[in-house]
Order: sequence, then C-alpha cells, then structure tokens
Amino acid sequence: MRAPSLAGQDAPGREDRHRAGLRGLRPTRLERKDWGAAYALIAPAAALLGIWFAYPIVETVVLSFQHVDLFHFSQRDYVGLTNFRQLWHDPAFHHSLDITAIFVVLVVPAQTVLALALAAVLQSVRAGKTAFRTALFLPYMTSTVAVTTVFMKLFVYGGPLTLVASHVLGVENTTWYADPSLALLFLVIVYVYMYIGLYIVVFVSGLENVPVDLYEAATVDGAGAFQRFRHVTVPSVRPYVFFVVVAGFIQAVQVFDQAYVIASSGAILGSPAGATATLVIFLYQEAFRLNDLGYGSAAAVVLLLIVFAGTVLTRRLLPERS
Repeated sequence: MRAPSLAGQDAPGREDRHRAGLRGLRPTRLERKDWGAAYALIAPAAALLGIWFAYPIVETVVLSFQHVDLFHFSQRDYVGLTNFRQLWHDPAFHHSLDITAIFVVLVVPAQTVLALALAAVLQSVRAGKTAFRTALFLPYMTSTVAVTTVFMKLFVYGGPLTLVASHVLGVENTTWYADPSLALLFLVIVYVYMYIGLYIVVFVSGLENVPVDLYEAATVDGAGAFQRFRHVTVPSVRPYVFFVVVAGFIQAVQVFDQAYVIASSGAILGSPAGATATLVIFLYQEAFRLNDLGYGSAAAVVLLLIVFAGTVLTRRLLPERS
C-alpha cells in the first residue's frame, strides 16, 4: 500500500493555524467594549476641539466667498472669487506679505540657532541649571504687552540699549519703533526675546537624551567643543530642530500682538509707515476696522495656505531624520 501523503496531512494543520491567526486579529467582545469606552471618553474633548478649531476654519473659508458687513452679519452676499481677485491686485496685501516674509526669514533662523546654542551652554552648566532654565523661559510666560512696552522704553531715543547699539554697531541714536528703517528689526528683537525661552526648553530636553558616550568618543578622537557641537549635538537633536523650525514658522507668520502694541495700542496699525504691517495686521484691519469680514476671511484663508505650504516645504527640506 502507498503511504499516505504528508502534504494532505499538513494542509489542514496550516489552514487551522491560519484561521486561528485571523481570529487572533479580530477584536474580541471585551476589546470592542474597551474601544467603545475610549470613544465615549474622547467624544467631549473631540467635540470641544471641533467647536473651537474646526468650525472656525470652515466658517472662515465660507466667509471668504461672501461679502459680509461686521454690523450686518446675517446679511451675506455670495461673491465667488471676488475677494481673492481683489487680494491679488491689492498693494497693501502684497506689502503685508513682504513684511511677513522678511520677518519670518529673520526670526526663524535666529531663534533656532540661538536657542540651540544656549541650550548646549545650559546643558554644560553644573550648578543652578534649573534657575537659568527658569530665567530663560520666563519671558515666554510674561505678558506680550508688558514685554513690548519695556523694550519700547529701552530702545527709545537716548535709551540704554539705543546708546549701546549706537556706540557698538554704529546705529543712529533714535527711537527704533518710530523709525521706518528700524521698526521691523525692533519687532524681530522683541519677538525672538519672548519665544526663545520656549525653544531652549525644547532643545534641553533633546540634549538630555544624547548619549554621553558620543561626546566622550569625540573627545578621544581630538574633537574640540565646536566640533562636538557640530558633529554630535546637531545630528542628535535633528528631530527637535525640525519641530522648532516648523513651530517657529507657524508662530512667526501669525505675529500680531507685538506689532499692535508698537502701533501705540492700535492707533494706526502697521505704523510707522507700514513697517510693521504684517499679514495678520492686514486681515485684522480689513475685517474689524473696515468691517469687511469676507475680505478679511479671504486673507485668513491665504494665511492658512501659507502655513500649510511652509510646513510641507520645511518637511521636505529638513526631514526629521537623515
């Protein structure tokens, strides 16, 4: 007699194991109950997020295709792409884009490099590290109006920092925030001072995860402090650099509070002579000063697209990992 086929005996075993594996992938009744409880707990927070974030975005997009007066909000006229065509030909809008672009180009690299350098220095401090970290983070927690007002006192004509800049850098002794050629630079200084503490804390948390062995090996190989910073520190905190650049870009492109305070509490937005007329200043002016919510919403949609495109471009140019 012919011996029974081994393949015929193994096939049912493999099929049973396959079915058992599929049953293992399917959620059990208990797991389905756990997921149901999780969704029930998340639902209130998700609803609040939708009310506070998703709904305003959708409403802004809808308003951008309408003509809406602030004082007659219920009367809406659909105008299609008229608001966007008007933006395309509006010199004030193009000027706000230019001011915002210059501001972002100055702010993001400055605060990223300074935050990383200060975090590396802070990491090497042995005594009082917590006190230094708190002192650097404090400006971020302070009122924007208070910080900007203090800097306005420091950079006034004959002020202490104005005199230092005049003697060291050769800058004219003048009130910076009232000079069209220096107002934007003043805005950059105030903004970087306020936000750099947040990014220092981010980089410090990243540096704490860098293995000490890497620094020791680099020291044995003869690397100096700058070489260790360049070849060990920077590559190790690459994901944190990506986060700081993206977060810094998103925040910088939306700068408003400091520019509003510089304009003497909003008397003439964008002053002096439009030097601080950022994109958010422009849309605020159109929506809430000139009462054209549709036109201001169109500018807000453009701002949203800029943030999205900038984030995607940054991810392409600066991937989280090499």
